[in-house]
Amino acid sequence: MPIQLLSIGPPQALVQNQIYALPAVKATLFTDATTPTIQQSNTAAFTANVAVTLTGGVGTVYGGWMRATTAGVTVTLKRD
Repeated sequence: MPIQLLSIGPPQALVQNQIYALPAVKATLFTDATTPTIQQSNTAAFTANVAVTLTGGVGTVYGGWMRATTAGVTVTLKRD
């Protein structure tokens, strides 16, 4: 299955545990999900990953790959 690139700008609904490619720039991630678990990795296989720290539904991501391990997560990315 090809990996979908997340775009900067429009809201995007994430499928649980599907891997997405992030833009190759630092971006602010916004979500209105109450307690999402979003992980980021530097490998598409997710052999190593870290949870994205969200404060009030806002976090920072830096290229690489991302997935949401909870269902019903919609994100919006804004270029920093």
